[in-house]
Amino acid sequence: MALISESATGALLAMNVPDSNLPLCKSFKIDFKRIAKGDLKAVATLSDEQMTHILSSEKGDLIVPVEVTDQDGNEPIKAEMHWAWIPKNKP
Repeated sequence: MALISESATGALLAMNVPDSNLPLCKSFKIDFKRIAKGDLKAVATLSDEQMTHILSSEKGDLIVPVEVTDQDGNEPIKAEMHWAWIPKNKP
């Protein structure tokens, strides 16, 4: 469940940081609430304020919330990922 959370938030951040930056996962927090049943779905979101921060900052960090649900629509975990972005090194 940690992997699906990291994948959803990482893909979202990577799609929104400029190509000149490198996204990095700094840490994550997961609270296990119940046993998951069947397939899992993860949905990560960024607020308008977070989008503005990403686009206006050469480097920075933020918490990206993610909702993970199982086949019954229950949330087996509560997760948030702490992501950063920095300029890529130029050769």
